[in-house]
Amino acid sequence: MARNTSDQPPIVLGVAGGSGSGKSWLANAVVAAFPDQTTVVCHDWYYRHNGDLDEAQALKLNFDHPRSLETAMMCRQLDQLNAGHSIDAPIYDYATHSRLKETRRVEPRPLILLDGILVLTEKSLRDRMTVSVYIETPDDIRLMRRVRRDCTERRVDLNETLRLYEDFVRPMHKRFVEPSSHHATWIWSQLDDRTFPNLLITDLKRRLAAKVPA
Repeated sequence: MARNTSDQPPIVLGVAGGSGSGKSWLANAVVAAFPDQTTVVCHDWYYRHNGDLDEAQALKLNFDHPRSLETAMMCRQLDQLNAGHSIDAPIYDYATHSRLKETRRVEPRPLILLDGILVLTEKSLRDRMTVSVYIETPDDIRLMRRVRRDCTERRVDLNETLRLYEDFVRPMHKRFVEPSSHHATWIWSQLDDRTFPNLLITDLKRRLAAKVPA
């Protein structure tokens, strides 16, 4: 198991927001700004194993409820990263609803970015964050992005995308995701503020510089 020799604890940045809000875009912008200093850990890697369900049961899976995620495992692995150790994070296969035997190696770095719609819902994750961002994006824009992504990238049938949105995504957003914005360090109104990503990167540069011994 690799170990980070730095005595300084990492900066942990939480990025939350509804499905289609732009979390991955912001995460990629941070990684591009700090390519050798950033490790991304996604909450949706930690979906519980559901490979034993039949088709009827699988249709009822609610991936937008906090119970669908094994957050305790994510916290344990995050603590390992914070301590300077590499981890073997799980891989979830949506096609079979199962957690694969294979894992992904994640190395500790000075900046750890936690990405997920529910990362601010969980106090156990919030307590481990240095700073956090909630991306506020109108519902219609998020739905359009999700439809475009599912139909072109994930090859999901349009009717299935709309069923999931109506049955699970929208009600869980109102119940869990949107209220979690009150816990964020910053709320970014994505369509109204084009300057925020640069401001965030400037703040992270300052924090990372402060970690380097004089």
